[in-house]
Amino acid sequence: MTATITPARWIQAIRREYLESFVREGGAAIKFCVPLDGEARATTWNWLSQAGQELGYVVVKVDASETKVNLVDKLFFSIAAQIDWPGLSERVLKRLCEQTGYLLPEASEMSFCERVAERNRISADIVKINLEQALGEEVLRRRDLAKDFRMAMTRLCLARLRGGADAPITIRALTEWLTGRNLNISAVKQHQIFNRITRTNARRLLESLIHWVRLAGFPGTLVLLDVARLAVAKNPRDDRPFYNNAMLLDAFEVLRELVDSTDWLTQCLIAVLPDSSFLDEASGRGIASYQALELRIKDDVRTKEVVNPMAALVRLSTNAPEAY
Repeated sequence: MTATITPARWIQAIRREYLESFVREGGAAIKFCVPLDGEARATTWNWLSQAGQELGYVVVKVDASETKVNLVDKLFFSIAAQIDWPGLSERVLKRLCEQTGYLLPEASEMSFCERVAERNRISADIVKINLEQALGEEVLRRRDLAKDFRMAMTRLCLARLRGGADAPITIRALTEWLTGRNLNISAVKQHQIFNRITRTNARRLLESLIHWVRLAGFPGTLVLLDVARLAVAKNPRDDRPFYNNAMLLDAFEVLRELVDSTDWLTQCLIAVLPDSSFLDEASGRGIASYQALELRIKDDVRTKEVVNPMAALVRLSTNAPEAY
């Protein structure tokens, strides 16, 4: 019999060892937690989300029954749609204010520049010059952000900084580009962005998104990825994504890329929740069908009695022993 751990004990360990320390201090990890019963799945999903929110993380959730996770651009769009892009831009501008020595502005309908000027009793033109210079140094020149992404973030911040009648139009155009709601690249060409978000560049943009969350002052990003839908072998024709064999392998490849991405990500935890058949070596839908992923997360050593909650792959059960 394979050793299991209760969701409560696993989440307690993940919270202590990762969310409260390792990830907050700059680390990144991806964990495959396989619920062996329905209650364990719901508990893990809800409690882990709650832990991330309590600790101040940006928590995003992706369900393979709603998003085609075999396409990394669709995965990125799903995550980007849950991000408060204007809010993050405001937080970055506040960080630049602190670095420049300005008192933080009060909330109002005025532009960010005017609010800072009013709070600090100086000219709005001086504030604009100083913060635009700081923005160029802090964002536009950052090489850990993809070129198109840092241009988009610079323009978002400038729209918040300057305000004006064009600001909402700029924010909407850039947000629609980031979330895939408008695939017409002409809508953002005026912002020096010339590429659609596709499978070839989406992973780099996802890495940039996670870096941006950190720059906005959050302790990190928690991504919950429910991939139980991958276990469905026959198309139920329920208007939700169905993964044939080729698409299943593509999805496993996306997961493999996420595992490898942790080498250069920062302050991010990705929790993947597959179906229990994910572990079935005889199943054509399990991890054994894609060795590149299996070799990265499979247990090197496993006992029948003891669970290592820090392992890349753990088995969760509400009936697991209370001690491990």
